[in-house]
Amino acid sequence: MPLITEILRDGEQLQLSWGNFHIACMALASSFEAGGNSIADPCKVYDLDPRMFECYPDAAFPVTRKLAFILADYGALANTPLNYGEYTLTRKHRFIDQADGEILTLLPGDRLRAVRH
Repeated sequence: MPLITEILRDGEQLQLSWGNFHIACMALASSFEAGGNSIADPCKVYDLDPRMFECYPDAAFPVTRKLAFILADYGALANTPLNYGEYTLTRKHRFIDQADGEILTLLPGDRLRAVRH
């Protein structure tokens, strides 16, 4: 089953060249907000260096290729609020793709959707 993902802002889809980076951003943003309701400690669950979180959310959170690959997996998404198909953000989030420098900013009210069809 393919995974259908989208980010809706004011009812309109954000136009992105979708890749693992974007799915990872959705997983991270929803997990950061949900706290105890999803992955309790992303560093332990995904074997991440805690220093990655030092500047967040003031600076863009760095998403490495490894992290993007891990978080785009169905099993990893099952540990996030996206497992329920949709999550609406309440805070601003910024991410930077360490592979190509792309920055993705997610805003309060953005609806993150990840469903299998």
